[in-house]
Amino acid sequence: MSGKIVQRLLSRTSARSFGTAANATAADINPIMPAFDYEPPQYDGLSKEECLEIRAANVNPAVHRQTFFRDRPLFVAGKGQYLYDENGKRYLDLIGGICTVSAGHCHDGVNKAITEQISRVTHTSNIFMHSKIHEYSKALVDKLPKESNLSVVYLCNSGSEANDLAMLMARAYTGHLNVVSLRKAYHGASATNIGLTSMPLYRHMAQPITNISHTMSPDPFRGLWGGSHCRDGTPCQTLRTCDCGPETCNAAGMYANQYEDHLMAICPAGKGLAAFIAEGMGGMTAAMMAPKGFYEKAFDITKRYGGVNIMDEVQTGFGRLGTHFWGFEYHGVKPDIITAAKSIGNGFPLAMCITTPEIAEAFANSSLHFNTFGGNAIASAAGHATLKAIDDDGLMENCRVVGNHFLEGYNYLRDKYDNVGDVRGKGLMMAMEFVETKETMKPLPLYKVNAILERAKDLGVLFGKGGIYVNCLRIQPPMCTTIADAEFTIQVLDKVLAELAEGLLDVESFNPNK
Repeated sequence: MSGKIVQRLLSRTSARSFGTAANATAADINPIMPAFDYEPPQYDGLSKEECLEIRAANVNPAVHRQTFFRDRPLFVAGKGQYLYDENGKRYLDLIGGICTVSAGHCHDGVNKAITEQISRVTHTSNIFMHSKIHEYSKALVDKLPKESNLSVVYLCNSGSEANDLAMLMARAYTGHLNVVSLRKAYHGASATNIGLTSMPLYRHMAQPITNISHTMSPDPFRGLWGGSHCRDGTPCQTLRTCDCGPETCNAAGMYANQYEDHLMAICPAGKGLAAFIAEGMGGMTAAMMAPKGFYEKAFDITKRYGGVNIMDEVQTGFGRLGTHFWGFEYHGVKPDIITAAKSIGNGFPLAMCITTPEIAEAFANSSLHFNTFGGNAIASAAGHATLKAIDDDGLMENCRVVGNHFLEGYNYLRDKYDNVGDVRGKGLMMAMEFVETKETMKPLPLYKVNAILERAKDLGVLFGKGGIYVNCLRIQPPMCTTIADAEFTIQVLDKVLAELAEGLLDVESFNPNK
C-alpha cells in the first residue's frame, strides 16, 4: 500500500452506523467483508495435513498446543490487512502477527528494501562497517523527542532480548540490582527476564526471580481503584463509578502510593533500586490502560529511589496509538531507556533498545557488549523501510481515525450485550473483555471465548486472545486497516454475540468437561 490512506476515510466516518437495531436477531445480521483488489499467488507447498503432522512431531509442544482454531487454517499468503488460507479464503487479520505487522502484510516498499539489500550484502556483523545500521539508527533517533536525550541505539532481535539488555544497562548504571515491574505485565520469556513477567500462563515453577519484584497493576477495570474518568485519550471508559473528575484521576495516586510502599520494603534507607519497567499500554493484559497521570507519579518515585525508568514500547511504539509515535509521549513522561520490537520491522525479526549517552557510557565501561545479528544489514533495511512506510502511508493518523471508529463500535456492543464487560484501547491497540454478566463481572470461561473466536474466524475475522483470565479479545491489526474493515468487524461481533445470547452459538462442544 502506498500514498496517504487517511483522507479518503475521514469523510466516511460520520456517514455510517454500527450494527443493526437493538432488537435484531442473529439471523438479521449478515456481515459482508469489504472488497479487496488482490489475487494471492497459487500455493504449491506442503499440505495442511503434512504441516499438522510435522507440527505435532517436530515443532515445540508449546507451539503445537496453543495453535488457534479447530480446523487449523494454513495461511499461505498475505496482503495489507488480510491473510489467505490454502484454499484461497480471505480473512481480516486483527491480531497482525501479535501486534507485529505494522505497514501491512507484504508491503511493497518494505519487501523492495529487503530484496534489494539481499542482493548486495546480507551480513557482516557490526564489528565491520556497513551503511544500513547507520542510516537506520539515525532514522530511529530522529523519531524521538530531542528533549528526551534518548540518542544511543542498540539493535537486537526480539523484545525479550531488548528488555534483557535494558535491565542489564540499568543495573550497570545504578550499581543496584532491584528491578520492579507491574503485576499482570508481560516483558518476555527469556531465562533472564521471565521474572519481570507476571502473567500466570508464562510463569515457570523454576524461574529465576532474584531481585525482581512486582507492584500493584494500575487497572481501572479490575483493580482496587478506578472508574469512568480514569482513562485518557480514548472514547472507552469503564462502567465503574469513581470520584475522579474529567481532568483529574485520584486512582493514579492510589496506585503510585502502592509502588512507593513496595519500594520502602525492598530498598532500605531509600537505596537499592535499579529500575522500574512498564509497558506503554498492557499487551498480553489486553490493552490495559493505566489511569491518567500514573506514570508521571511512578517515574518521579523511581528517581527518588535512585533508579532509572524503562518504557517497554514493544507493542505501543511506532504510531499504533494514533496520537503519539511512542507510548511514553502519550503518558507525558521521560524514560531513561526504551525498548521496542514487533511493529518495528513489519514482521522481520528486529528489536531495539535506546538510551541516553550517560547510561550507554556506564554500560560500555562495565563490560563488552556484542550482538552477532544486532544491526544486521537486511534487518536494518527492513526497519528503515518500515519507518518510511508508516510516514508515507499516513499510518499513525490512520490508527487514530480507524481506531476511534472501532472503539465507538465496541462501546455500542458493550451497551447491547451483557457478556461484554469492558472495551478499551487507543488507536489500533484495543481489547474487548467478556464476562458472564455485567452484574457479576466474572470472567467468561475460556471455552466460551474459544467458541467466539472460532465463529468469528468462520465469518472471516481473526482475533487474538489475552488478559490475565484469557477472557479478552486482543485487537492489534495492521495499521493500514480501514473504516470499512472496522464496520465489518463490528457486524461480525454483533452476529456472534447475538448467537451467544440466543443460545445459538456452539459453546458446549468447546467445554473440556463435556
